[in-house]
Amino acid sequence: MDFSKYRNLDWEFDHTTLVAKLLPLLPEFAGLLGVLYILYGIGLGIYRLFFSPIANFPGPKLAALTQWYEVYFDMVKKGGGQFPFEIKRMHDVYGYVITFPILPSRKLPTPSDSPIVRINPWELHVDDPDFHDTIYATNKAYDKMTHFQFRFNVPLATFSTADSEEHRMRRAAISPFFSKSRIRGRAYQIQSIMDGISHRLLTEYAGKGKVLSVENMWGCFTADAIMDIVFARPKHFSQYPDFASPFTVALRQMAVWSHTTLHFGWILTLMNCIPNAVAKVLFPPFNPVIEFQEDMDREIEEVLAGRNEEAKAATLPTVFHDILRSNLPPHELSPKRLSQEAVSLVGAGTETTAWSMTIGTCHILDNPHVLRKLKDELTKAMPDPNQPLSIAELEQLPYLDAVVKEILRIAFGGVERLPRINRAGAWVYGKWVIPPGTPVGMDQYHMHSNKQIFPEPSVFKPERWLGNPRGPDGTKLLTYYLTTFAKGTRMCTGLYLAYAEIYIGLSTLFRRHDFELFETTRRDVEFYAEFLKASPWPGSKGVRVLVK
Repeated sequence: MDFSKYRNLDWEFDHTTLVAKLLPLLPEFAGLLGVLYILYGIGLGIYRLFFSPIANFPGPKLAALTQWYEVYFDMVKKGGGQFPFEIKRMHDVYGYVITFPILPSRKLPTPSDSPIVRINPWELHVDDPDFHDTIYATNKAYDKMTHFQFRFNVPLATFSTADSEEHRMRRAAISPFFSKSRIRGRAYQIQSIMDGISHRLLTEYAGKGKVLSVENMWGCFTADAIMDIVFARPKHFSQYPDFASPFTVALRQMAVWSHTTLHFGWILTLMNCIPNAVAKVLFPPFNPVIEFQEDMDREIEEVLAGRNEEAKAATLPTVFHDILRSNLPPHELSPKRLSQEAVSLVGAGTETTAWSMTIGTCHILDNPHVLRKLKDELTKAMPDPNQPLSIAELEQLPYLDAVVKEILRIAFGGVERLPRINRAGAWVYGKWVIPPGTPVGMDQYHMHSNKQIFPEPSVFKPERWLGNPRGPDGTKLLTYYLTTFAKGTRMCTGLYLAYAEIYIGLSTLFRRHDFELFETTRRDVEFYAEFLKASPWPGSKGVRVLVK
């Protein structure tokens, strides 16, 4: 074929002409996209309401239709943190009503007397304490929702790991460090921190009319303990003036923003893609989080490089020495993953324990008969207040033990729900068959507020734990229903550390010192909003006391 006749043609592409032709089409194109998006939304809504594997479970149709329902309660209503109360309302309204199949092909149990509700498009919630061991079984490995994996920007940490096998591998590397025997071997360090705080109370506060922030004090105490144990490098947070450590303030701010990062994870993605200096300017509220991460990065670098002299000189190894000596594959020992593990351990080991101890301190002081019984028992057990008992001895004090259990019950610990996923098979609840792969959760708030198990659940009553009592069925011990540290293969790794801090902290505080509440009421510790912990009303100034 002869192409010579085309040689002189002008093949230049006229961009201006093309743009001019396409511009009038843009509104039509945008309209088409809008129509397609609307059709997609309608189709998705129809699927979620009628064809989803969990379409027939009771619950608000709006919650089944969109997660924006949950976002509203998490971030808007009353300032956010209201979804646990909405879930409770769902159980009251939908969990005990007669339901009928929407489609003839579906079979539903009728009537539905099961306290199980659908709380969002893909998740179920159960309010039956006796079903707890099914979801959180100790001999079954269930997955965690990936939706929660990136909430704290530490997706590689053991706590955040969604896959059950990966979680088992990572947990095996850190669990020995937090065993009961290892923690008791560190009790002298915890006692030393508490002795320092006690000295400050005696010299700076006692009889001087100086107001003490109990939450600040316990925040410094728990932060010092976890940092000393994790890195063998004491940070001395409890030496800050007024116990106002910027570190503990940063942790509280992390909790306040937890719903934002859960529902709008792109914020963390954006922050991870830009330099920290720029992120601090763009997202001022997240500055404490960024600085906390930077501090952890430096700590891990020094541990890996062997420059942490305190760790090398320590008579007991740090948790990261255990990790480095474990059977983890090399990619699990990267600085990035270890740094995220550090952030997770320090964050989880500080705020919830400190808040539980704050709530406990308030309730003890607000109940004179509890305070009197506790001080009498401590005085008898420790005639010399400067000769503290061991953790094992403290655990044998009946009333102190009852007080600790009641604190853990009424403070809840973490109050966020903990959904689990059984991918291998279906869970059966009464006549309900929960499809494999469905996230199903429970939480401490519903467990510890159950009136059949804990009569007068809002009342601080240590006596309910005396005499090793049993639950309403007469067979299970009452402690079976105490789920502050969760249960199963993902139960809190640091529960023995938390117990040690609570026993040592409270026994030292109330054996050596006397207090009176200052402009503080029960409202300052009552559960108002869920920001990981059971946070009080926004106007609260915290639990404050005067040291006598």
